[in-house]
Parts: sequence; C-alpha cells; structure tokens
Amino acid sequence: MAIKKLADGPITLTITHAELAEGNYGTQVKFVGMEPGADEDTVLYISERSAVRQLERMGYTIGSCAGATIRMEHIAKDGRTYTNFTAVDGGAPVASAPNPIAASSNGAAPAREVRQPSVDLSARYIECLNQAARAVITMSDETGVQITGSDVVAAAATLFIQANRR
Repeated sequence: MAIKKLADGPITLTITHAELAEGNYGTQVKFVGMEPGADEDTVLYISERSAVRQLERMGYTIGSCAGATIRMEHIAKDGRTYTNFTAVDGGAPVASAPNPIAASSNGAAPAREVRQPSVDLSARYIECLNQAARAVITMSDETGVQITGSDVVAAAATLFIQANRR
C-alpha cells in the first residue's frame, strides 16, 4: 500500500473502503482505493470534516462511497487551501452500500438526506462512545483531571448529535 498526500497533487481513487481513523491532527477519514494504472492500493487520509462535507455534497457517506471513483485535490482560493472532491464518470456506489440520497426526477440536488435505519444509529452511537472514551481518557491522562462515566457519556452525546446533523 502506498500512502499519499493531497498536498502532492490531485489523486483519483476508485474507493474500495473508507473509515474513520484517529490521527495526529484529530479524526480523519482513511480512504483506501486504486489509482488508475496502479498495481497496489493507495491510502489517503483527509480530515473528517472536509471529507464528510465533500462526500455529502456528492450524495455519499463514508459507508456508501465504496465503488465510487473520486478525484480528490486541494484548491487554493483567496489565500486559503480547500479540499475538493469531484465524481469521475464510471464511479458508482456498489450494490451493498446504496447511495443514501435519492436523486430527484429533474436532476436537481435533493432537498435533504434520507436517514439511515435505526440499526445504523446504534452502531454510530457505539462508535461515538468509543471515540469519546478515548478522547476523555487521553485528556485526563494529560491534565490529571479526574473523569466520570458522565463525562464520557456527555462527550459521546455531543459527537452523536454532530454525526447525525451531517
């Protein structure tokens, strides 16, 4: 596997897998996929906030982007750098991970996302609880401040609310 960075130029990937991962700069989305003409997987880490926004703009989620071919790049504008994703023709979600946003009949962007079934909400909450526990315990270790279960639950609730607003 080759680990690449967007700073080195645009990368086009046919996504085989995407997941949240903790990195040196916070929560990131780890994209694994094949670049055109490559003989091994490429791994690309992008900040969670940027990746989720760009995926949502195209009608995908982290869980539904497998099978999509996406061009990922940094765009410089007004002295700032932005992450930009563009769908490449031929990329489409695989059948086991359907697109959660239905396209409207006139081709316009849909008004809102269709929510995942409640089973996925349980998995999402468990993921938020695990992330919150790691973060709160790390902060406690670094600062020496005692934590309680209520602290972990409150942090998990905050993460869960944020995750469901996307």
